[in-house]
Amino acid sequence: MSLLDGFDFLDPKFRQHPYPYFAEMREQAPLFWSERLQSWLLSRHEDVAFALKNAALFSSANVQIAGRKRGFFQVESVAELLTSDPPVHTRMRGLVSRAFTPKQISAMEPRVRELSRALIAEMTASPEFDFMDGLASPLPVTIIAEMLGIDTIRRRDFKRWSDTIIAGLSASLRTGQEPEEVGRCREEMLAYMTQVAEARRHEPRGDLISLLVQETDGVPALTPQEVNAFTVLLLIAGNETTTNLLGNALTTLIRHPEEYEWLRRDPSLAACSAVCEETLRFESPVMGVSRRTTQEVEVSGGKIPANVTVTLLLGSANHDPRRFPDPERFDPRRDTTGLMSFGHGIHFCLGAPLTRVEAPVALRELMAQAPRLGFAPRQPEQLDYGPSFALRGPRSLWLRKN
Repeated sequence: MSLLDGFDFLDPKFRQHPYPYFAEMREQAPLFWSERLQSWLLSRHEDVAFALKNAALFSSANVQIAGRKRGFFQVESVAELLTSDPPVHTRMRGLVSRAFTPKQISAMEPRVRELSRALIAEMTASPEFDFMDGLASPLPVTIIAEMLGIDTIRRRDFKRWSDTIIAGLSASLRTGQEPEEVGRCREEMLAYMTQVAEARRHEPRGDLISLLVQETDGVPALTPQEVNAFTVLLLIAGNETTTNLLGNALTTLIRHPEEYEWLRRDPSLAACSAVCEETLRFESPVMGVSRRTTQEVEVSGGKIPANVTVTLLLGSANHDPRRFPDPERFDPRRDTTGLMSFGHGIHFCLGAPLTRVEAPVALRELMAQAPRLGFAPRQPEQLDYGPSFALRGPRSLWLRKN
C-alpha cells in the first residue's frame, strides 16, 4: 500500500515522520494533488528551486489555501513581503531591509550572547527543564522585540498571539472557519502595534519601528497599515524560525550521539554554525510555502494549469538525494549549498541572517554551560510538533543534564 493513498497533511503519522512520504512523492508523484490544501505539491529540489526563482510564473499574490485566500490577519497588506510581487514587493523589501544589513546584524551578536548566557543559566538551574520555554522561545522573541523597540515584558503576549494565530490557520483547514480566539489575538496584537507605531511617529527612539515610520534619505515612511504588516510578520516568522531551529537542533543532536560528541570535542562557533546549517536541511523549521501559477507551467511529472495553488515542499527538497547525497544521514560536515529552508529568489527570508547569528551563538553558549544534555523522563518519545503543516519544531522539549 502506498503512503500517498489518502495522504493528508494533518495526519498525525505524517506530522511525526514526513520524510518517507516526501521520498515516495519525489519518486512516484513529483507533481501531486492535495485534496486537503486544494493545491499541487512540488517535492523535488529542482522543481522547488525553479518555482522560487521564477516569481513571474509562480506568483506570491492572491494565493489560496484550501480554497481560501491566504492571509495571517485578513488585512490586505499584512505580510506583503510574502504575498506580493514586484514592484510592490521591491518597495516593501527595500524599505525594511535598511534594518537588516550585515553590519547591523553582526553588531547584535554580543547582545545575543549576553541574553543566551542569562537564559541558559536560569534554565539549567533546575534539574529538568523545558528547553523551548527556557531558551528557544524567549531568545528570538526578546531580540526582535528589542529591535522593534517593544517592551520586552510583552514577550509572553507575543508568543501567545503567535501560537494562537498559527494554530488557527490549521484549525481553519479542518473546519473551514477561523476560531474566535484567533480573531481576539489578531485584534489585540494589531491594536498594540498601532499604538507603538503612532508613539514612535511622534517621538522616534532610534529603534526599528521609529526607522520605518520616519522618512529617511528621501525614502517614504511606511503607512500605519504597512508597519503593522511588517512588525506582525517579523514577530511571528522570526519567532518561529529560530525557535524551531534550536528545538530541532537539540532533538537531532541527542538522537545522534556521535555527532553530539563531535560537537562536544569542538564547540566552536564554526562547528555550531555547521550543526545549525545541517539542522536547517535535516529538519527544516519551515516545511513549505505556497504560490499561484500565472500561466500553464511544465515541471517534473507533468503540467500545472494556470491560476492554481502550488505548494513548494522545502522540507522535501532538502532531502532530495539528487541534490544532497545520503539525505537521511545527519552530517554537520556536509556541504549544504542549495538549502531551501529560507526560500530562494526575491522572497528569500529577510530574517535569515538574524537566525544564522542567534542559533549558533545560543548553541555555543549552551555547549559551554551544559555540554551533556538528554531527554528528561517526562519527555514523551513522540514530540508534539503542533498543528501547523507548514512549520516544524517541538512545542516543548524536556531535557536534563547527563
